[in-house]
Amino acid sequence: MASLTPSSLEEKIHNLAQKSSEALLKQINFSLKEMEADDTSHFLIYRVLHITEEEGRLIDTYQNKGRFLYNYAGSFLEKATQLSFLEKYPDSKAVKITNTLGSRPKTFEIDCLEGNNAIEIKWRDATTDGDHITKEHTRIKAIAILNNL
Repeated sequence: MASLTPSSLEEKIHNLAQKSSEALLKQINFSLKEMEADDTSHFLIYRVLHITEEEGRLIDTYQNKGRFLYNYAGSFLEKATQLSFLEKYPDSKAVKITNTLGSRPKTFEIDCLEGNNAIEIKWRDATTDGDHITKEHTRIKAIAILNNL
């Protein structure tokens, strides 16, 4: 792949932002429409805890919007970072490798493989749980085996 010029990189990131924004808005609007038909029996516990119905609806709405926002923000940042790596390292690429140490997951994705450097791109605010950490440790071991390290 040919190296990107700074202006074309900026343009690609701008286009990515536009597409991400449109997809986010579409997802939020779809979800809000679905929420209109949701069972609201959980509002009973809200009332027990002195949360008004109006406040409860706002909490549910913003929690729902926030969930999608964090997902799309993280995805945007990872893709923008990948575009930036392609600018600096035109021969780099995302690669899937087989998990030779277990059955779950079947494959791992290296976000950016540049020569022998496997770069994992993560959004700083992304949460990690025990399963995720175990998966990451297994990924590193599988990469090491693949490269005879």
